[in-house]
Amino acid sequence: MSCVVKTITPFLNKELLLQALDKVGCKYTLQGNEILTERIDYFGNQKFVFINGRYAFQHDKDQYGLRNFGSQESKDISRFLESIEKEYNTLYQKKLEELEILRLEQEKIRLEQERQAFVEKQKLSIITKAKEMGYSIKEEKVKEKIKLVLVRNTY
Repeated sequence: MSCVVKTITPFLNKELLLQALDKVGCKYTLQGNEILTERIDYFGNQKFVFINGRYAFQHDKDQYGLRNFGSQESKDISRFLESIEKEYNTLYQKKLEELEILRLEQEKIRLEQERQAFVEKQKLSIITKAKEMGYSIKEEKVKEKIKLVLVRNTY
């Protein structure tokens, strides 16, 4: 009898699932929306099938005719899926950390752009007011800071 196993961790990301299978040493082939493992039972290759937005593991409930004894693929279903889940969750956490680092870098860039826009706005405001008051302006850079020198000649 065939069986679909629901795991605690929903396997939503195909790329992470394939990486997890690689990490535990389970060979596979892709066939459309299915990931066929080299674990073979009575009904053929055990596989991950894309159902309702996630990958579910299909296999023979009783594992009749299970082949590949003595290899990684011959683990019982629960131990096999536990090892896949563990690797998937580890890879998922790494991916989240990478995305968080990327988000922080983007936020840093955005804040720097806002700061530069504010400095430019302030500089233009000062220059405009100084010109209205009759000053000539010289701009100097001192240690990455902008120094505006206002000069007015009086006779």
